[in-house]
Amino acid sequence: MKNESSKRIVEVKNKKFTFGAIIIIVMSSLLFFGFQAFSEATYKYYSVYEVKNTDINTNTQIGLKAVLVPNTYVRSADGLSASFNVQDKDNENNVKVNYSGEIGSVFFNEYSELIMQGYFDKKDTFVATNLSVRCPSKYMTEEDYS
Repeated sequence: MKNESSKRIVEVKNKKFTFGAIIIIVMSSLLFFGFQAFSEATYKYYSVYEVKNTDINTNTQIGLKAVLVPNTYVRSADGLSASFNVQDKDNENNVKVNYSGEIGSVFFNEYSELIMQGYFDKKDTFVATNLSVRCPSKYMTEEDYS
């Protein structure tokens, strides 16, 4: 009888150990995949000045905030790709950008801030994979209007 009792205790301990090990493995997996998804979804945003003065590897996904340089916007005949130059609001340095995708009409406003994600190709051209336009009137204060 004592032998059966000790077998049951060992079986219960083995089940608790197995259950605990499974919980640890599942939690570790969730943390790992959650961290991977979060790190791939975040971008470091640069200004044009920072891009020009920082060594950024080609094909590294980054973010770029800038404004459109007037008279540089060229749209393809199909309307799904464009090339243009961007610059900081207070800086003369500019960067050439290529973008493929739908572009709204607000884009033509050179006072709007462009928020892009993408990478630099080997020709020092920023290839934007995602493009957003932040309308200045929505974010300007009363002082900025005057």
